[in-house]
Amino acid sequence: MIDGISLFATMTNKMDYLTVRHTLLAQNVANSDTPGYKAQDLRTFTEALRTVEPASMKATHGRHMVADLGNTTFRENTHVQGWEVAPSGNQVTLEEQMIKAADNGRDYQLTTQLMKKHAGMMKAVLSTRT
Repeated sequence: MIDGISLFATMTNKMDYLTVRHTLLAQNVANSDTPGYKAQDLRTFTEALRTVEPASMKATHGRHMVADLGNTTFRENTHVQGWEVAPSGNQVTLEEQMIKAADNGRDYQLTTQLMKKHAGMMKAVLSTRT
C-alpha cells in the first residue's frame, strides 16, 4: 500500500494544471503581436509534484515485499527561453505555442482516459463486492 497518494486526486490536480496551462498558452497566442510581450508558461507538473511530501511504502501484510527505491532523481530540461525574439521585443513564436498546446491537449486527453479507467476499476470492484 502507498500512504499519502490518492490517484484520483492527483489526476484531478493534473487536469486543473493542464487547464491553467492551456489558458496561459492561449494568452500567449492572443498577445503574439504585442510589442515587448514575454511568453508565459507554468513549471512542469513534475516540478510541482516535487513540492508535495513524498509518499512512503508500507507493508500492510506480512507477505508483502517493500522495495528500496533509493535516491533516484530524474533530470529535466529547464530551458525556458522562447525560440526567437522579434525586433519589437515580443518573445511569442506561434509554432512553439502550437506545439505546446498540442502536447497539453494530449496530456489532458490521456489524463481523462486514465480517470475513466480508474473509475471503471472502482466500479468493477464495488459491483463484485455486493
